[in-house]
Amino acid sequence: MKKVFLAVSAATAVIFSGCTTVESTQVFNRMGLGTPNEKAVCQTFVEIPGYFLFGLPVVTGSPKGDGEWSLFRYNLTTANVIHLLTKEAKSRQAARVVNVQVSTTETYVMPFFLTKRTIQASGTGVRTRSAAIDRAASDYDNQP
Repeated sequence: MKKVFLAVSAATAVIFSGCTTVESTQVFNRMGLGTPNEKAVCQTFVEIPGYFLFGLPVVTGSPKGDGEWSLFRYNLTTANVIHLLTKEAKSRQAARVVNVQVSTTETYVMPFFLTKRTIQASGTGVRTRSAAIDRAASDYDNQP
């Protein structure tokens, strides 16, 4: 009976896990989201969910990227979510990330047995005018 319960719980967690999510936008509707000396390049959101049985990880989102998950590993750390946030911002040519917010939530799926924990981070990727000019010059020099 215990094995059946554990198997059903694990299967349910796999179905409802949602995996790691990394989303980014560059549409600001002409609003200035940067600082006075920097221009906003992207707004990025990262979420890593996980299901825990008796406090032990069963299925969690992977710290590698979008749409992946892993079994029996604790991946819901601030370091993992910030790594994904800065990696995405860098891929959008941001020099740094400002206004970073990290939050963690936990809800009971089955009280005292199965819980869902989620860690989320969001931030605005920005770059300075000189960084944008250097990037454009580098791109120009690298073209044939």
